[in-house]
Amino acid sequence: MKLSPYKLLLAGLFLYAALFTGLRPRPKDFEVYYRAAERLRNIGDLYQSGPEGAFSYPPFAAWVFAPLTLAPLKTAQWCWAALQGFLLVLVVHFAVRLSRCEWEALTTAQRRWFAALVALMSVRHLSAPLENSQTDLMITAMCLGGVLWLAEARTRPWAGVLLAAAAGMKAVPLLFLPFLARWRQWRAAVAMGAAVIALNILPSIQFPSPTGRLHASLWLDSMARPALKTGPAANRAGVWSADDKLNQSLGGLLSRLFRKGSYSADALLVRLEPKTVTGIFVALAAALMARALWVRTGSSGHDAAVVMILMLLLSPKTSKAHYCSMLLPILLLTARAVRTPKHWASILWFAVAVGIGLLTKGVAGGRPCNILLDYGYLVWFALFALAYLWFQRNPVSLSREAR
Repeated sequence: MKLSPYKLLLAGLFLYAALFTGLRPRPKDFEVYYRAAERLRNIGDLYQSGPEGAFSYPPFAAWVFAPLTLAPLKTAQWCWAALQGFLLVLVVHFAVRLSRCEWEALTTAQRRWFAALVALMSVRHLSAPLENSQTDLMITAMCLGGVLWLAEARTRPWAGVLLAAAAGMKAVPLLFLPFLARWRQWRAAVAMGAAVIALNILPSIQFPSPTGRLHASLWLDSMARPALKTGPAANRAGVWSADDKLNQSLGGLLSRLFRKGSYSADALLVRLEPKTVTGIFVALAAALMARALWVRTGSSGHDAAVVMILMLLLSPKTSKAHYCSMLLPILLLTARAVRTPKHWASILWFAVAVGIGLLTKGVAGGRPCNILLDYGYLVWFALFALAYLWFQRNPVSLSREAR
């Protein structure tokens, strides 16, 4: 078997992710998943708070980790590390396949710039899920793989099941449902809707809760609804309040800018009533969804990139680790920017590429990076990428011109 540079890159990514995750002294988030899966297997309260933190995800996420609890924590960590390496390889490979319409047309010289800029923009996002052993690479791989499976008739229903598994890990991939309807992928949409319900009932069938209620109902009551509220209910262990600087969603940014809360002494710009801020968020979210469902970008890769960005922006809580899903938009937009370097948006994209790569705590220091996170520079980055995807020329026609 010939080892191409691309295969060597994927092998290097696997080793990096596996060793980085496995050698972490205390994988905080992984321990939360592991202990939650232990409670699930032992017929305990899945959503109780513990010394390692509260589990705040749908019950299917705990069920996925249940097999790892058959081994001691350290052994399970190394199994999860190997899986993280495999998932990173899948995320990169799937994103490359979905972005092929843009980067295949580049010249050899342009590809060098393309590779350098993609590496600069992506390394922070792809490393963030590994730092605390989070599940974002798994969710991103499921979403990208599901979009790829939509391309063939024999795998379309399974695409819906794969997207449902992503939604079982974290609810926001449910945003794919209206897009499946818009793409007229009816079998995949029906399969996704049915599988989401089945996958979150499955843990309760195998491991009933001590109260007899469905684990999914307990999740809705104890985690999902409080995460959308303000005040004491939003500040309990395991649920982020919207004004937390770690919350890099659109709602989190609006709350920090315009609402007084538990993290900041006061709003960063001007204080508005909570109902007003909620109304602004709902209006913006509805406008973004309407625009996304109306516009046709011309390729499955571009459509998938739009949905992945909306997942980040419209989530009730988004952290830096979730931005690993920006790899696909980065690949698409960087290839286009390299192809048209004199366009104003391309110049701005190059500036963003440098900024995203350098504005990290390890390079710029904690204070400037935290201030920028307060003002949501990752949110602005996602919004700019979304606008760039919508207002550029059709990617299919660009591919044809390049040939």
